Amino acid sequence: MPFPAYERGTTRHPLDAVPAGLRLTERSVVVPPRARDAVAALVSSWEFKRRAGFEVPADAPAADGEGILAKRMFGIRFAEPVRVVWAGRDGFGYETRPGHPLYGEESFVLDADGVFTARSLSCPSNLFWRLAAPALRVLQLSVSRAYIRIVQSEIATASR
Repeated sequence: MPFPAYERGTTRHPLDAVPAGLRLTERSVVVPPRARDAVAALVSSWEFKRRAGFEVPADAPAADGEGILAKRMFGIRFAEPVRVVWAGRDGFGYETRPGHPLYGEESFVLDADGVFTARSLSCPSNLFWRLAAPALRVLQLSVSRAYIRIVQSEIATASR
């Protein structure tokens, strides 16, 4: 089955329309000026994903860099191959690779107005994960909420 088409790097900016066959998950929080440098440093590194409970690559995110993210749930380690599609001082984005439960892209961006956004555009990667789609959606929402809590915690730390 062919995967839905989307433009590589598309999650770096707000989407005008969601490509057919893909699901958009997006969460945002305003970052006060005093915390922006700290939040930018956090969301432009794998440390951000580590704090969300993932095993992460040792190297910093770099465009076209590949790695494996992993998350343990119910005693099972789920490996998530990814390739970074863009990386900068304001965040980074990656696309999923074969073997990942989802097909698509995810990004973490602190924009010029001080709004942090975690944005994911995805669909299940195969029949097994399509059958597990309701559970995947719950997990995806849970992780996106965790991203916001992590940024809020960084804001609180930077405000001290």
